[in-house]
Amino acid sequence: MPNIENGMRERIAEFLPCALEKAIGSYEDFMDQSPEKAGDFKAHHDACKVALAHMELLVKLARWADLPDPQMENADHQKMLMTMIESARGELEG
Repeated sequence: MPNIENGMRERIAEFLPCALEKAIGSYEDFMDQSPEKAGDFKAHHDACKVALAHMELLVKLARWADLPDPQMENADHQKMLMTMIESARGELEG
């Protein structure tokens, strides 16, 4: 992998756990809100679909970067990243 891709991969590995955690938490919080009217219901479900698409893109980004990478030095970071990816996949499948 060229140096620029290696550098980007490392940056993505650092960024991704926080991004996934925020996306999942926001989705769960928003999903628990009850829309009051029919129009609000549609807007609420549309917003949930957008949030799910965001999580799906983050998981695809992890795949592109071939993460988590057991070769990376920080094992705790790798475990956290794997947990976040699995949690996002679970939300997407559920």
